[in-house]
Amino acid sequence: SVEQAKAAILYPPRGLNCLITGPTGSGKTYFAHAMYHFAKAHHVIDEETELIVFNCADYANNPELLMSHLFGYAKGAFTGADHRLPPEGQEMIFYFMDHGTYSRLGETTKSHEANVRIVGATTEDPGSSLLETFVRRIPINIKLPAFEKRPANEKVDLVKIMIAHEANRTQRKISLTEDVAKALIGSVTYGNIGQLKSNIQLVCARGFLNHMQSPEISITIDDLTEGIRSGLIQLASNRSAMAELSKILEPKITVAPNDTIMKIQSDSYELPYN
Repeated sequence: SVEQAKAAILYPPRGLNCLITGPTGSGKTYFAHAMYHFAKAHHVIDEETELIVFNCADYANNPELLMSHLFGYAKGAFTGADHRLPPEGQEMIFYFMDHGTYSRLGETTKSHEANVRIVGATTEDPGSSLLETFVRRIPINIKLPAFEKRPANEKVDLVKIMIAHEANRTQRKISLTEDVAKALIGSVTYGNIGQLKSNIQLVCARGFLNHMQSPEISITIDDLTEGIRSGLIQLASNRSAMAELSKILEPKITVAPNDTIMKIQSDSYELPYN
C-alpha cells in the first residue's frame, strides 16, 4: 500500500490519480493525509498547497452542489436542478481527469486549468459501485486491510501510537498491562482502527479519572469496561493470533508524553467513529 502511494505521488509529470479502498475505520482518510504530507516532504507540491477534503456523502441529496464546489458555477446554473449527478456532471469530471481543463457549472467553454492530484476513498467495492469509465481513469487502487488481517506487530504498534497520542493530550506517562493490550486488540470488530482508537480513548479517560492525583496513568484490567474486557475472550478463541501477540507483547507497555513515536502525524480531518 505504501509503495503504491509513493508511486502515485512521485510519478511524472503530475502523479497519478488513486483510489483507496478498505472497510470502515481501516484508516483511509488518515492514509490520504499521510500521502499529502509525503508529497510536501518530497517537494512534489508546494508547502502552502492545501489538501481539500470533500465527504461526498454530505452531498447525497444534491450532487450538483458538489459539482459547483469542485468546479465553481456560472450564474443561473442551478435552475431546475433535479438532485442527481447528471451525465454532463460526470463528463466534467472525466474531461478534467483526462485533460486538466474544465468549465464551471453552467458554462460551455472549458477555459479553466488546474493542476491537482485526486485521491478517492470508499468502503464500496469499486467493481460494483463505481462507473467503469471512472475506474479506468484511476490507475492505482490501494487496498487497506481490516484490522484483524494486519500482522500482530502492526496491531501492537497501532496500540502504542494511539496510547502515545493520549499521553500527549494528558501530559502524563501512561502504562498498560499485557492483558489490557490484548483486550483492546481483541475488542476490535467491524469498526477496525477507528474502533480501536475510540476504545483506547475511553480506557485512557477512565484511567485518567482513577489516577488524577498520580503522575502516571496506570491502566489495568479493572479499568476496562465489560465490552472491552470481553476482547480477551474473543482473542482467546483465536489461538494463533493470541500466540503471535504473546511473542511480541511485553508484560507492561509504558509511553511518555512527547515520545518519538509521536512523529506520526495526527489526522486533521477525522470522521468520528461512532
